[in-house]
Parts: sequence; structure tokens; C-alpha cells
Amino acid sequence: MPMQVISPRKEYPVIVVGSGAAGGMAAWNLTQQGIDVLLLDAGEKFKREEFWTHVRPWEWREREQRGERPPQFFLDTREQRYLTPPARPFELIRVWGHGGKTNVWGRVSLRYSDLDFEAPARDGWGIPWPIRYKDLSPYYDKVDQLIGVCGGDDDSDVLPGSKHHLPPPAPRCAERLMQQAGQRLNMPFVAIRRAVMTRPVRGFPACHYCGGCGLGCDTASFFCSADHLLPFALKTGRLEIRSNAVAARVLVDKQGRASGIQYFDRSSGKEQQAHGKVIVMAASCVDSTRILLNSKSPQHPNGIGNGSDVIGRYLCEQIRIHARGFMPALYGRPTTNDEGISGAHVYMPRFNHRPGQGRDYLRGFGMQFWDTGCRPTGEHVARHVAGFGTSFKREVKRRYPSWVELHPFGETLSYPHNRITVDESQTDRYGVPLLKIDYHTADNERKMAEHMADTIEEIAREAEIELVGWNRTELDNNGSAIHEHATCRMGDDPKQSALNKFNQMHEVANLFVVDGSSFTTASEKNPTLTILAVSWRATDYLAEEMRKGNL
Repeated sequence: MPMQVISPRKEYPVIVVGSGAAGGMAAWNLTQQGIDVLLLDAGEKFKREEFWTHVRPWEWREREQRGERPPQFFLDTREQRYLTPPARPFELIRVWGHGGKTNVWGRVSLRYSDLDFEAPARDGWGIPWPIRYKDLSPYYDKVDQLIGVCGGDDDSDVLPGSKHHLPPPAPRCAERLMQQAGQRLNMPFVAIRRAVMTRPVRGFPACHYCGGCGLGCDTASFFCSADHLLPFALKTGRLEIRSNAVAARVLVDKQGRASGIQYFDRSSGKEQQAHGKVIVMAASCVDSTRILLNSKSPQHPNGIGNGSDVIGRYLCEQIRIHARGFMPALYGRPTTNDEGISGAHVYMPRFNHRPGQGRDYLRGFGMQFWDTGCRPTGEHVARHVAGFGTSFKREVKRRYPSWVELHPFGETLSYPHNRITVDESQTDRYGVPLLKIDYHTADNERKMAEHMADTIEEIAREAEIELVGWNRTELDNNGSAIHEHATCRMGDDPKQSALNKFNQMHEVANLFVVDGSSFTTASEKNPTLTILAVSWRATDYLAEEMRKGNL
């Protein structure tokens, strides 16, 4: 018989699961430091030349009538469903494709402060963060320069500033008037911080203010991991990307250490395995948690690294209220191009922590003002104007420049009953147990929402805004903020946390989790800038541990 040669299985130094903010940063940083990385992504690369960024509303209708469709960024729940209790829906938004949600994110890039990191230690709710602002500050600086964050020079206890911000766009007329009203009310308004390049950065062109950011940027003028991290990692020759690889479980060896990833081909459904010395989970808070909980073995019967039973618990995001209206001071003003960098040009940081607020709840909220000013179409105005014919059109045109919107974001506390689990009795098309999200807010959030509504009405009175369709008790859908956190939280105590301060599992030393699930609290701020900084810091530590031979 001829001799049979069996090739040894390939073992990658590091496997990264997910290519969004967390995974893209992990892959970029590790390859820059000379480490070979296999990156698994559940989708493919979205082609920028196929984006509908500059398609006008009337062209959009014509294209759809011809059977054309824009890129489908958002995952259809018919392909990958999830479970919720009948009376507690949760709006989970996912993007399977290179860059993940950074293809279409809001780009709001706010630094956390020690007001956030020290909140549990100060008010006694939850566990303390094992890091402070001084630990992330140098990484915030590096991220600002790498991805191009525009913003002002304001610096405060609640919203740290940056000397690396690009110039901010000028406020729109209504934003300026609300800013002046806020000053009179002692409610601070500052220039928004957004990952939009108002000047060329690293060879990428500056934003041309088309306003179509929610459809993907076809000039790569706002930060997207697929444009600004992955190509540079590929140029090192040390990154391999495996597309349409739907990760299911972390594999373990006989010692209970992570040894690889079981995944399924999205098209064929065929099972595959990839083996690695170190595993980095960055599939987003919800999907990383599902994968970890499904990674059961004799060594980890409750899911890998979950001997403390904290993985999946403490899910928290943000509550939101939406208010809209007209500013009569701007009636009849000439129409202007208010597209800008899309969304708001100003931001109202949290102020309720200051003396004299008399709040009866924990934590706080900030406020955004997206969709203020002259928008691409006037239908949002027309819906709130009575009449028909010539006089109706004249009134719509008169009110068109006066449109304003107020959107406060409030922090939800981390409750152990708000959790992600997996249902062994129901599986997806690959035979993997489905995730279940059981989430609801409590009395603290109800009290905060009351203050959020009061603040909206106070600003409206001072700025003379006529609110339309206003319902102060109507909260946005749970999950709609798309800022999930804390289900695989970091902490110093292994009995109360899954990760250490470098995002390394307490129980499995060669497994790291670097997405929003690692956060200890939600804050009222958008988390992506902090995810990028945390992932960079964690993979710096990982690389150093590999150089020392500890991993």
C-alpha cells in the first residue's frame, strides 16, 4: 500500500469573529503588530459603487419600478430569527457583511468620562468598571486621528474633549436657535462629535455634505471598518478574511481552552471549523453572547467561560423619546441645503448630574437633534399641515425650513433579569439554538423618561417650538437605539464578571471579547468610539502576551 501523508491541520495565531468596529479594529491592530489573523464574517463585502447614496427620491421610485434594489445592509429576520416573550418585543438590528453596522451607523463619537466609568461605584448599582478614563484616553486620541472624528473643542466632566478633532460643521439655523435657548436654560449645547471627515484623512476625501450617510458612503468619507481598517490589514499580508462564515460555537480542547470556531457556510449550510491559538469575539453584543452560550462542553456546561452565570445577563441599552415640531421664527425663510453631515450638527450633553436638578433616579441622558432643518423631501412637513390645493402647498413651503427634532437618549440600568439566553428546542437553519431576548425597563427608566419629556418641553417653550404629534409618554421600541451592552461584562471579580480589564476571559485565558458586550454599563452615549478604543487596548495587551509566550 502507498504511504498516506496526512497534513496537519492549520492553526491560526488568532481568529477574530466579526468585522465591525470591534473586529475590524482587532484585525487591523494585530496585523500591524506582525500577527497573522483569520477573520470570520457572516456576510460579504458591500460594494460602494452599488450604494444608492446619491439617488434622489423620485429616482428611487423609478429604480424600484425597474426591479432594482439598493444593497440590503440589514439582516432579514426570516433568514436569522430570534425569540422574545410575547409581551416584551425587542427590536434587534443586525448587519451581516464586512464592516457590520459601521456601513450605516450614525457616526456619533462621544468619549465616556469618569462620570460613566465610576457610576456604579458612586451610586451603588452594578459592578464598578475595572478601567477609568486615564486608561482609555490615549486610545481615544489614537482612534480620533485614525478614523477622523470632527467636533468642537469643548471639554467637560461629562464629555471629555479632544485636541485631535477635525473642524465641526456649522449649526443649522434651528440648531443655533435651540443652542441659544439652551444657554439661557443652563443646558449646554456643543458641536457634535462624529466620525465624518470634514478634511481629507489618510488619503480619504472630505465629506461633500450630500446627507445620504444612512445609505452607506460611496466616497468612504465617514468611518467604516470595511474601508478604513480591513484593507490596511490585508495589505500587511497577515489577514485572511473568510466571508459568509456564520459562527456558531467556540471549540475547546481537553483542558477547556478555546481551540477554534465552528461555523457554517451561509450559502450552502455546510459545517466548517477553523482552529486557532487565541480567539477574539467581536460579533456584536448579542451575537457574541449567543455564540458563547451555545459553546457548551463538559468543561463548560453553562457556555464557555460562564461558570459565574453572568454571560447573557445584565443586558442594557438606552431609552429614547422622539419629539418633532415647527419653529415659527423660521417660517418663510428661504430654503437652504441643510443636508450637512446628516443627522445633528449639535449635541446636548448630560446635565442632570449637576447640583439643583432634584432628580429621583440614577444615571442620566443626553440629547441629539437629527433631521432638523430642510430635509430632502417635504412630506414630513406636509403630514402636519391641514388643507389642500394651492394654499396647502404654500403653507407647506412656508413651514418647510422650520422643522426641528429632539431625541434624548437615556441610560438603562443593568438588571440581571434583562438577559439573552438560547433556546435548545428551537434552532436556525444550521441547527444552532436560537437566541432569546427578554428585556424590559423598570421604574428608574420611567422616572428618567419623565425628566427627558420635561426637558423637551422646557426647550420647546424657551425656543418657541410648536411640537406636533407629541406624546410625552411614548418611548421608542426597546432595542431601537442599537446600543446593546454588558452581557459579557468586564470586572475585577470573576464571580460577578466574565472578563478582566483587558477583555480577557477570567476562566479561559486565550479567549477575548472586545465588543459592546464587554461594557459594564450602557451610559447615555453612543458606544462605537469606546468600542474601538477598548478593542485597540485589549489587542495591544493580547499582542504583548503573545510576545511573552503567555498565549
